[in-house]
Amino acid sequence: MSNPIKQHYIPRSYLKNFSVEGRKRNYFVDVYKMDNGMLLEQISTKDICFEKNIYTIPAESDEVKYALEKHYAENVDSEFPKIYKLLVDEKVLTVSQEQKIQILYVCLSLYFRTPRILNLQKGMNKQIFDRAAHTANEHGLIKMNLFGEKMEFHIDEIEEVKKQYDERSRTAFLVNHLEQWGNFVKYKYDCTINVIKIEDSNAPIITCDNPVSIRYFETNKFQGLYDPKAVITLPLDRSHYLEIHPNDYADGQTRINRLTQDRDYVFTTNGVTQQNAENLLVAYKGDIDKHFDIQNHYENPENGEEFLKKAKYRAEQALVLFDVLKKKGFVSKEFIGKLKELLEHPYCKDDIQMLKYKKVLSKMGKW
Repeated sequence: MSNPIKQHYIPRSYLKNFSVEGRKRNYFVDVYKMDNGMLLEQISTKDICFEKNIYTIPAESDEVKYALEKHYAENVDSEFPKIYKLLVDEKVLTVSQEQKIQILYVCLSLYFRTPRILNLQKGMNKQIFDRAAHTANEHGLIKMNLFGEKMEFHIDEIEEVKKQYDERSRTAFLVNHLEQWGNFVKYKYDCTINVIKIEDSNAPIITCDNPVSIRYFETNKFQGLYDPKAVITLPLDRSHYLEIHPNDYADGQTRINRLTQDRDYVFTTNGVTQQNAENLLVAYKGDIDKHFDIQNHYENPENGEEFLKKAKYRAEQALVLFDVLKKKGFVSKEFIGKLKELLEHPYCKDDIQMLKYKKVLSKMGKW
């Protein structure tokens, strides 16, 4: 492959799942810019979610210089279509240990490779040097201690010094994120994987420029990378959503749990995606408008209050039901009794997944 300058931190093979295919295998998506509220319709996936030389390693040899970008191209970007096909294939209910590791490796790369952490560090560097500029003495000299390193330079040199520190931050990012990524994949191996399918075609899933969310289930807030109760999510396409559940629910298996959800779920998950975005919301043609229409409906005070009650109850009871299922089994009297109890509740009577459980149990003669 040629030496890449325009380096995508969200792979085009992922963005393709939210796109319309054009001529010569070009793919186009709608993009909403959160910083100015501008909707850009049918933008090529080539032109979003990239930074120049973000993965370029400081070295003279091109082989070393572009090694990281080529690693992503060969081991993540080209592998994502295979992982995606595996995840959305409803016939696949179990995977091998190697496939599970690859699912985690590829999907979690979308968290560790984004420039979010690097940009936070650059922002911190800017604040530090902006404050330092006010400490220059009458000769224009600035003396400071930055992370244990004593520095002295003239105020006229501050932009060059800042540039050097930004490059050092980028180099540290290149090294550290690979180690963190590998360690986190190992940590999350003993997890539960759910793939959610949305049956309402008028409630599409969207994605963004920072699509992997890691958050504590009850608060929807990030509480640390290794929070044992964190749920990790990733939009897969317009109608599929990946959930990697907390390690304390792990069963040591390699199952893919396949569940079905509705418009309520889409409102919640798209809200998480919007909250997690750095700046860009990305979606299939027309789906950004649908997202905001759904959002406006649910955020109407009357609709919103009722939705929150319903969502809270469903989420809490889904965990209870899941716990009973794991401990007692699908055809146990405890699970069937709890399912019947929930389906009699007004908040759960139309729950698609619970109704599917009922249908299966009825066919088995257990209902």
